[in-house]
Amino acid sequence: MDEREKILIAQDWVRKLANGINPLNGNEIKEDDVVNNIHISRCLFYVADLLGKYSERRPKSKSSRTIPFTTSAIQSEKYNYVEAISISAFAREIEKLIPENMQTVSYKSMTNWLIQGGLLLESEPDANGRTFKIASEKGNGIGIYTEEREREGRGHYLVTFYDRNAQKYLLDHLEDISKTPL
Repeated sequence: MDEREKILIAQDWVRKLANGINPLNGNEIKEDDVVNNIHISRCLFYVADLLGKYSERRPKSKSSRTIPFTTSAIQSEKYNYVEAISISAFAREIEKLIPENMQTVSYKSMTNWLIQGGLLLESEPDANGRTFKIASEKGNGIGIYTEEREREGRGHYLVTFYDRNAQKYLLDHLEDISKTPL
Protein backbone atom coordinates (compact mmCIF):
# COMPACT_ATOMS: atom_id res chain seq x y z
CA MET A 1 0.00 0.00 0.00
CA ASP A 2 1.50 3.32 -1.06
CA GLU A 3 1.20 6.64 0.78
CA ARG A 4 -1.64 7.87 -1.44
CA GLU A 5 -3.74 4.77 -0.66
CA LYS A 6 -3.10 5.25 3.06
CA ILE A 7 -4.25 8.87 2.80
CA LEU A 8 -7.45 7.84 1.00
CA ILE A 9 -8.19 5.21 3.67
CA ALA A 10 -7.58 7.79 6.40
CA GLN A 11 -9.90 10.20 4.59
CA ASP A 12 -12.60 7.54 4.33
CA TRP A 13 -12.33 6.69 8.03
CA VAL A 14 -12.40 10.35 9.10
CA ARG A 15 -15.44 10.99 6.85
CA LYS A 16 -17.22 7.98 8.35
CA LEU A 17 -16.53 9.29 11.86
CA ALA A 18 -17.83 12.72 10.80
CA ASN A 19 -21.03 10.99 9.62
CA GLY A 20 -21.39 9.13 12.93
CA ILE A 21 -20.29 5.76 11.55
CA ASN A 22 -17.70 3.51 13.21
CA PRO A 23 -15.16 2.93 10.39
CA LEU A 24 -14.07 -0.40 11.84
CA ASN A 25 -17.44 -2.14 11.82
CA GLY A 26 -19.83 0.18 9.96
CA ASN A 27 -22.15 0.53 12.94
CA GLU A 28 -23.77 3.82 13.85
CA ILE A 29 -22.02 5.59 16.72
CA LYS A 30 -24.18 6.43 19.74
CA GLU A 31 -25.76 9.87 19.55
CA ASP A 32 -24.15 11.04 22.81
CA ASP A 33 -20.63 10.08 21.64
CA VAL A 34 -18.16 12.95 21.33
CA VAL A 35 -17.72 12.47 17.55
CA ASN A 36 -21.40 13.35 17.12
CA ASN A 37 -20.83 16.79 18.61
CA ILE A 38 -21.53 19.27 15.80
CA HIS A 39 -18.18 21.05 16.28
CA ILE A 40 -16.20 17.79 16.28
CA SER A 41 -18.16 16.53 13.26
CA ARG A 42 -17.46 19.72 11.29
CA CYS A 43 -13.79 19.48 12.20
CA LEU A 44 -13.70 15.88 10.96
CA PHE A 45 -15.34 16.87 7.65
CA TYR A 46 -12.73 19.61 7.31
CA VAL A 47 -9.88 17.16 7.95
CA ALA A 48 -11.37 14.70 5.45
CA ASP A 49 -11.50 17.47 2.83
CA LEU A 50 -7.86 18.38 3.55
CA LEU A 51 -6.80 14.76 3.17
CA GLY A 52 -8.66 14.61 -0.14
CA LYS A 53 -6.96 17.75 -1.42
CA TYR A 54 -3.57 16.46 -0.30
CA SER A 55 -4.09 13.10 -2.00
CA GLU A 56 -5.08 14.86 -5.24
CA ARG A 57 -1.67 16.52 -5.26
CA ARG A 58 0.12 13.19 -5.05
CA PRO A 59 1.71 12.30 -8.39
CA LYS A 60 -0.13 9.74 -10.51
CA SER A 61 1.25 7.98 -13.53
CA LYS A 62 -1.30 8.61 -16.27
CA SER A 63 0.94 7.30 -19.02
CA SER A 64 0.44 3.76 -17.71
CA ARG A 65 -3.35 4.02 -18.16
CA THR A 66 -3.61 2.92 -21.77
CA ILE A 67 -6.73 0.70 -21.82
CA PRO A 68 -10.00 2.56 -22.46
CA PHE A 69 -12.48 2.60 -19.56
CA THR A 70 -15.20 -0.05 -19.52
CA THR A 71 -17.63 -0.91 -16.75
CA SER A 72 -17.13 -4.63 -17.34
CA ALA A 73 -13.73 -4.34 -15.65
CA ILE A 74 -15.05 -2.58 -12.53
CA GLN A 75 -15.24 -4.61 -9.38
CA SER A 76 -18.38 -2.73 -8.28
CA GLU A 77 -19.26 -5.32 -5.64
CA LYS A 78 -16.14 -4.12 -3.79
CA TYR A 79 -17.34 -0.52 -3.69
CA ASN A 80 -17.72 0.60 -0.08
CA TYR A 81 -20.88 2.74 0.11
CA VAL A 82 -20.71 5.59 2.63
CA GLU A 83 -23.41 7.86 4.02
CA ALA A 84 -22.14 10.90 2.11
CA ILE A 85 -19.26 11.52 -0.27
CA SER A 86 -18.07 14.33 -2.52
CA ILE A 87 -17.82 13.73 -6.25
CA SER A 88 -14.02 13.95 -6.23
CA ALA A 89 -13.78 11.38 -3.41
CA PHE A 90 -16.24 9.14 -5.27
CA ALA A 91 -14.07 9.33 -8.42
CA ARG A 92 -11.02 8.33 -6.37
CA GLU A 93 -12.94 5.37 -4.92
CA ILE A 94 -13.93 4.24 -8.43
CA GLU A 95 -10.29 4.49 -9.50
CA LYS A 96 -9.46 1.88 -6.85
CA LEU A 97 -11.91 -0.57 -8.45
CA ILE A 98 -10.46 -0.59 -11.94
CA PRO A 99 -7.27 -2.19 -13.26
CA GLU A 100 -4.19 0.01 -12.88
CA ASN A 101 -3.67 0.20 -16.64
CA MET A 102 -7.25 1.35 -17.39
CA GLN A 103 -8.20 4.96 -17.97
CA THR A 104 -10.26 6.51 -15.18
CA VAL A 105 -13.50 8.47 -15.14
CA SER A 106 -12.75 11.93 -13.80
CA TYR A 107 -14.94 13.78 -11.35
CA LYS A 108 -15.21 16.52 -13.99
CA SER A 109 -16.78 14.06 -16.45
CA MET A 110 -19.16 12.95 -13.70
CA THR A 111 -20.07 16.54 -12.86
CA ASN A 112 -20.61 17.47 -16.52
CA TRP A 113 -22.80 14.40 -17.05
CA LEU A 114 -24.88 15.27 -13.98
CA ILE A 115 -25.31 18.85 -15.21
CA GLN A 116 -26.36 17.62 -18.68
CA GLY A 117 -28.90 15.33 -17.02
CA GLY A 118 -30.34 18.15 -14.91
CA LEU A 119 -29.18 16.58 -11.62
CA LEU A 120 -26.73 19.39 -10.83
CA LEU A 121 -26.91 23.12 -11.43
CA GLU A 122 -24.35 25.91 -11.37
CA SER A 123 -25.04 28.26 -8.46
CA GLU A 124 -25.31 32.01 -8.81
CA PRO A 125 -21.98 33.71 -8.09
CA ASP A 126 -21.43 34.48 -4.42
CA ALA A 127 -20.07 37.77 -3.08
CA ASN A 128 -16.57 36.70 -4.14
CA GLY A 129 -17.68 35.71 -7.63
CA ARG A 130 -17.36 31.97 -6.95
CA THR A 131 -19.89 29.53 -8.34
CA PHE A 132 -20.59 26.02 -7.08
CA LYS A 133 -22.16 22.87 -8.48
CA ILE A 134 -25.36 22.33 -6.49
CA ALA A 135 -28.06 19.68 -6.43
CA SER A 136 -31.19 20.34 -8.45
CA GLU A 137 -34.61 19.17 -7.32
CA LYS A 138 -34.18 16.21 -9.67
CA GLY A 139 -30.78 15.54 -8.08
CA ASN A 140 -32.32 15.64 -4.60
CA GLY A 141 -34.63 12.88 -5.80
CA ILE A 142 -31.73 10.47 -6.30
CA GLY A 143 -29.80 11.43 -3.17
CA ILE A 144 -27.67 14.41 -4.17
CA TYR A 145 -27.79 17.27 -1.69
CA THR A 146 -25.97 20.53 -1.08
CA GLU A 147 -25.00 21.98 2.29
CA GLU A 148 -23.94 25.51 3.10
CA ARG A 149 -20.83 25.74 5.24
CA GLU A 150 -18.80 28.56 6.67
CA ARG A 151 -15.05 28.81 6.83
CA GLU A 152 -13.75 31.26 9.40
CA GLY A 153 -12.39 34.33 7.69
CA ARG A 154 -13.40 33.10 4.24
CA GLY A 155 -17.18 33.21 4.39
CA HIS A 156 -19.86 30.79 3.26
CA TYR A 157 -19.45 28.11 0.64
CA LEU A 158 -21.51 25.22 -0.71
CA VAL A 159 -20.61 21.53 -0.63
CA THR A 160 -22.49 18.89 -2.61
CA PHE A 161 -22.71 15.33 -1.32
CA TYR A 162 -23.90 12.04 -2.77
CA ASP A 163 -25.72 9.60 -0.49
CA ARG A 164 -25.81 5.82 -0.97
CA ASN A 165 -28.60 6.02 -3.57
CA ALA A 166 -26.72 8.63 -5.59
CA GLN A 167 -23.53 6.55 -5.40
CA LYS A 168 -25.43 3.53 -6.77
CA TYR A 169 -26.93 5.71 -9.50
CA LEU A 170 -23.47 6.91 -10.54
CA LEU A 171 -22.07 3.37 -10.49
CA ASP A 172 -24.95 2.18 -12.67
CA HIS A 173 -24.26 4.94 -15.23
CA LEU A 174 -20.45 4.97 -15.34
CA GLU A 175 -20.35 3.69 -18.93
CA ASP A 176 -22.41 6.70 -20.10
CA ILE A 177 -20.44 9.06 -17.86
CA SER A 178 -17.12 7.83 -19.28
CA LYS A 179 -18.20 9.04 -22.73
CA THR A 180 -18.92 12.57 -21.49
CA PRO A 181 -16.38 15.15 -22.63
CA LEU A 182 -14.67 17.32 -20.00
